[in-house]
Amino acid sequence: MSLTRSLENLTRRYLPPAGARLAKRLTVGARYRAQAAACREGFQAYADRYPQKVLFVAGLPKSGTTWVEKMLSSFPGFHELLIPDVAAHELSTGGSHDYELPDDMFDRFDRMLVLTKMHCHGSPHNAEVLRRAGVRYVVLFRDLRDVAVSNYFYVRNTPWHPEYPHYHGRTVQDGLIAFAERTLPAYVEWVRSWHANRDPEKSLIFRYEELLTDDLGCLRRMAALFQLPATDDELKAIAERNSFKAMSGGRERGQESGASFQRKGQAGDWKNHFTPEIAAVYKRILGDFLIEFGDEGSTDW
Repeated sequence: MSLTRSLENLTRRYLPPAGARLAKRLTVGARYRAQAAACREGFQAYADRYPQKVLFVAGLPKSGTTWVEKMLSSFPGFHELLIPDVAAHELSTGGSHDYELPDDMFDRFDRMLVLTKMHCHGSPHNAEVLRRAGVRYVVLFRDLRDVAVSNYFYVRNTPWHPEYPHYHGRTVQDGLIAFAERTLPAYVEWVRSWHANRDPEKSLIFRYEELLTDDLGCLRRMAALFQLPATDDELKAIAERNSFKAMSGGRERGQESGASFQRKGQAGDWKNHFTPEIAAVYKRILGDFLIEFGDEGSTDW
């Protein structure tokens, strides 16, 4: 684990919110410089191996983007890189799901092998920036009820997060109501935006639930999209090395650790936390959406 990532973990656990946010801001620049240097070194060593120099992942928060990022960073030469603009936006607004890509974003990656994961939405602007740059990309989303639960456990344990005051010290049920009121409609639009604006010839869209049931199959499709050379045995090894059990220190899916980034790794966990009152609130916002995107066959849930 890098020094900057270790510092981030320490601030998340031990500093008060204001101090954690300050420490987070102070580590952003150093982390970016270290990542950029690694991406340049990767290019020098492996550029001839890869037709696609940039691997772009856009994921709804808490929908498996870090999992995909870890699998793709297993290909030699590619390193994670997050431009500082994104972190600054997240710290000031409470999230990066509405982030607009800079027009010159991909010009910044000259002579680098870059894997960049973002939570940005699929606005017409963002789709056009990707199109102009000729960048291929993967989009991830998840049952928004499970996103709500996962968001609660993550944010309440992350003092630097701007939304922390709305979740810290609250019960799961109170946190779910806060999420419905503050964030859920924007996440609905996030999913719709990528479905409406992505280029189907240059992108793939996955559900987290697909990764849970067939991570190797999803990895094969991503490797084909990004033109990543690998044998099937190599892909199997990458999938196994980045399984939930491997990343969580040995826990099986469904075994919960509330303080871990890999908290539970399970679909349908919302059923363990939704009361009839919470379900009624979510149905008003999600009822038709869940039917449209295949999560439910009716509003009787």
